[in-house]
Amino acid sequence: MIRPIRRAFTLVELLVVVIFIAIIMALLLPAVQKVREQAVAKKLANEAQYGSGPQMAQENAARAPAGEPPAPRPRAHVKTFTADVVLTPRLSVGTATPESIYEARFSGKVEALRAEDKAGDCELELPLPPQTISLADLAITAGGKPSEMVALRDGKMIWRGALTAEPTLLEITYTAVGKGLYELSVPPGGILDHFQITLAANGSDVRLLELSLQPTSLARTAEATTYTWDYKRLLFGQPVRLDVLGIAPIDRLGELRWLAPVSVLVFGLLVGLVVHAAEVTRFDRWMLLLTVGTFAGAYPLMYFAQEYIPLWAAVAASAGLALAIIGVRALTLMGAKLALAGVVLPAAAILTITLVAAIVPRLQGILLTAEALGFFIVAMMLFPHLRLTSAAPGPAGPVAAGTP
Repeated sequence: MIRPIRRAFTLVELLVVVIFIAIIMALLLPAVQKVREQAVAKKLANEAQYGSGPQMAQENAARAPAGEPPAPRPRAHVKTFTADVVLTPRLSVGTATPESIYEARFSGKVEALRAEDKAGDCELELPLPPQTISLADLAITAGGKPSEMVALRDGKMIWRGALTAEPTLLEITYTAVGKGLYELSVPPGGILDHFQITLAANGSDVRLLELSLQPTSLARTAEATTYTWDYKRLLFGQPVRLDVLGIAPIDRLGELRWLAPVSVLVFGLLVGLVVHAAEVTRFDRWMLLLTVGTFAGAYPLMYFAQEYIPLWAAVAASAGLALAIIGVRALTLMGAKLALAGVVLPAAAILTITLVAAIVPRLQGILLTAEALGFFIVAMMLFPHLRLTSAAPGPAGPVAAGTP
């Protein structure tokens, strides 16, 4: 007599487990992202209200005798302002706790003149990140001649020099390292004939804060995000304020709010079908729950890990840890070939597809279509080996010879 096979779990139990984990992921990821955004917003608000670090040194040359206010100088009138800015996110080195910082490479041209019909000294406020840690590679030319009449005053970079009623071209380049909030103000003083800024964030996304001057164009690639502001005859514009504290691809993984539950659903169904078709009785419903839960846990782990290590290292470490745990446990319950082909490799492929689809939205359609086709192909191969009904458990021991 042949003893009936006892199934580790039924297909109904498989659906319940997978849908349960997918619902948890759908609720958890938005909560994790919301907490992170609130923390970033609170830190930026505190920095904007109270400032950060010691106040920058006063301009020595502009100091008046004690007790007397410095003599005011007329403000230069800006006619055109064009600049290219490149932001590169980094982590601080040598600090007790690594902090998110950024490098800002600025290259700009300003046409400025003296509002009065005579030549004389003027002051021109040049753009500078509000929380500057260092300022290097500074070069300023006025009318084609190098100028060093620049100083830091109250956290601002001020150029002073002689201007006439005809526009004078100033060229400014520098490399600054800052943290937190990056701000680029529209030069004050009348109508700007032309205001053009091109800002690129390498390997990351930039999120504009509320009430920032709206860009005229936006371009995203896998390597950088580029915003462009191109205005003619601009009378007024809010400062361009960007949250550089978290300019990382993980922060625009809002797509994970639905992609992650979908990936959990696909992975759970695939593993359940493989185990069910291979009749691995030791891989029961609880092991299925733990395996799918470990896979799902890789996503929130990425959000938290990026606070301590670079983003791509956080993604790789989180995914690698989840795959290692799943792989070790699968190897102990089934053969190496089945564990690798039926569990580990599908998990790695689904994680990769999900992350790429979230970071590069234009590839979502083709990636998700390929994932769906792959799932249905595997399901068609496994379904002939499935038994849709579970037989009752057989006797505990072998059946004696001659027993009817």
